[in-house]
Amino acid sequence: MKITLSKQTDLSLPEQIFQSISDRILSGLLSEGEKLPSVRKLAEQLKVSLVTIQKAYEKLEKKQLIERRQGKGSYVKRRVKKTEEVNPYNWQNMIEDFLPRAQTWKEMKSFSKQHKYNLSLANLAHELLPIEELIKMSTKVIQDEPTILSSYSPGPGDQILREVVSEYLVDEGLVVSADKIVITSGAQQGLDLIARTFLGEGDVVFVEAPTYIGIIDILKSRGVTIKTVPTNEEGMNLNVLLQMCEQFSPKFIYTNPTFQNPTGTILSEKKRRQLVEIAQAFHVIIIEDDPWGELRFEGSTKPMKAIDENGHVIYLKSFSKPISPGYRVGCIIADGKILNKLKAAKSVSDLGSPLLNQRIIARFIQSFNFEAHFKKMNDLLLLRRDLLIATLNELNIEGLRWTVPNGGPVMWITFPTHVNTEHLLIDALKQELLFLPSAMCYPNEPEVNHLRISYGNLSLNTYKEALKLFKEVVENHMESLNPFTEDTPLF
Repeated sequence: MKITLSKQTDLSLPEQIFQSISDRILSGLLSEGEKLPSVRKLAEQLKVSLVTIQKAYEKLEKKQLIERRQGKGSYVKRRVKKTEEVNPYNWQNMIEDFLPRAQTWKEMKSFSKQHKYNLSLANLAHELLPIEELIKMSTKVIQDEPTILSSYSPGPGDQILREVVSEYLVDEGLVVSADKIVITSGAQQGLDLIARTFLGEGDVVFVEAPTYIGIIDILKSRGVTIKTVPTNEEGMNLNVLLQMCEQFSPKFIYTNPTFQNPTGTILSEKKRRQLVEIAQAFHVIIIEDDPWGELRFEGSTKPMKAIDENGHVIYLKSFSKPISPGYRVGCIIADGKILNKLKAAKSVSDLGSPLLNQRIIARFIQSFNFEAHFKKMNDLLLLRRDLLIATLNELNIEGLRWTVPNGGPVMWITFPTHVNTEHLLIDALKQELLFLPSAMCYPNEPEVNHLRISYGNLSLNTYKEALKLFKEVVENHMESLNPFTEDTPLF
């Protein structure tokens, strides 16, 4: 078990050890009944005192994550009594790994199963995507260019696609040459490349609170210190951000300013300019993640990259969300030496993204009527958003609040503080209903009284059924709660 301790964080050593082990237990990387290293052995491995390990183990036991057996050691606590059986893979416990968290893996593993009412995944339903047109284009590309099937792509990406993306982004308010574009296998690979290229142990990164769960796992895997910037209905609080920049020395600021995941909020053009100015003043790099900027119901806002004159913004774009998740095509846009290093990192990472996928998306972008497609898609998403708002109004719960996104497929819902949405999820799962509990969206101390619902992932009829069921589950759960009972977060 690899545990990285940092002196650059406010957390004590016992707390760092506790968080590392609890993350592994809650994400399933440590199985029920699995034996932990002895206090002495772990103290020797981490070069800390026995008391430090003892405190961490005591907290794990207090949180009911482990059980300590007299004379036998400490074990991950079993939730359900099982018949003892020999596991042929037990020898693998000796293999050291470097996964400190893996909550993204947990979501994909648990929340992506074929549950009937899945409101947890921020994807778009089959009926919202241009599937038939993509099928025709895929067949045509293979027929016209069969040699693609026996060819690799250049590391930074297919030149044809890079030129097409350059033209496509003009309509989004971003003018950028093809040579500044690096094609990736989705925006997630772009985030991973940036982190592995520029971040190391002890670096400080600011993220929004709450934030996209995928960036938390990536940053924790690099051993960085994550600091959270509070957000409200207008996005990141820049006054707090400015104070934090003066107190710490961040290397990156990660933000999802357009229909933020998970809240659905949008950062105004004025605040975007202010954020870029802050980055310039403190020599910080902004990672601007833009997975669904096209999915807007009204208005338009240019990417921050469009006002970046000195290379302080690395822009990430995904074509998975608005076109097809199955093709996994995204891109990074950067400048100067940062761009050159990312090109090198991409080539080393995978020798180039699949050429067939790139060429299909290139031809599709060139020929497809995106204006009509996005208008139809956004009208349908707006209808779904309003159906969710109507359901929330019917709940009539004092203190219940929610964001009202002007685009994108997700909404953030806030319950009274005595509600733990992870416990609400337990009730929902019994009805094959899923949503994303808020605890997964915080890298440090989580808030547990929120949840995220994706209103774009299901067919319309199934979505209506899901909302009806959600209302019933929430009403029954609220009736069963004692508002004076404090619950412990599961994540």
